[in-house]
Amino acid sequence: MINPSELRGLIPRLSKRRKLNTPKLIVLGIGNPGNEYHNTRHNAGFWAIKTIIDKYQLDLNSNKTSYDSWIGKLYSETIVIGKSKTYMNDSGLAAKALLKEYKASSKCLLVIYDDMDIEPGNIRLKKQGGPGGHNGMKSIIERIGTNDFPRLRIGIGRPSRYQDTVSYVLSSPRTTESQAIALILDQTDEILNGIVSKGLNATMEWTNRS
Repeated sequence: MINPSELRGLIPRLSKRRKLNTPKLIVLGIGNPGNEYHNTRHNAGFWAIKTIIDKYQLDLNSNKTSYDSWIGKLYSETIVIGKSKTYMNDSGLAAKALLKEYKASSKCLLVIYDDMDIEPGNIRLKKQGGPGGHNGMKSIIERIGTNDFPRLRIGIGRPSRYQDTVSYVLSSPRTTESQAIALILDQTDEILNGIVSKGLNATMEWTNRS
């Protein structure tokens, strides 16, 4: 009769965690969680992520404390699509956690967010830089310890002299602005594909000309 203890050595051990390829690109949209902020200008980064989720019917099934994400093959490469779960001022928690989770360099991180210095209907891709007065970007730079990561900035325009900045970014865009932003969000997919397949510099050239 076979002793059960003798069988243990014959059963292959399964790793506790599936080994993942290091992603070529980690895309993180930042904004504020909650239905009350869903349609506010400050959530333009979330809107961009939604265009990708909807187009490819992705399921953000990796639910972490500071972010939700999906990892898989997109544009023939391993890509992470993420959405922060923190408030804007703590966006760095999500960025740092994503880089740690996938053991990736900051240069693999593409942050998508709103920018008041760009008019609605315009989008800009940048290789690196400071926060530019954006608290979400300030948090990310402080948490990951570098500003050496690309970012995709979605124009929301500036408030009039009669409206303060906070109430402006936490309010919904006007109809004409929403239409302009929606049109530019459709380029998100093409931009991500370009970064992966042609590189950041080449993609910046045509993105920033538009």
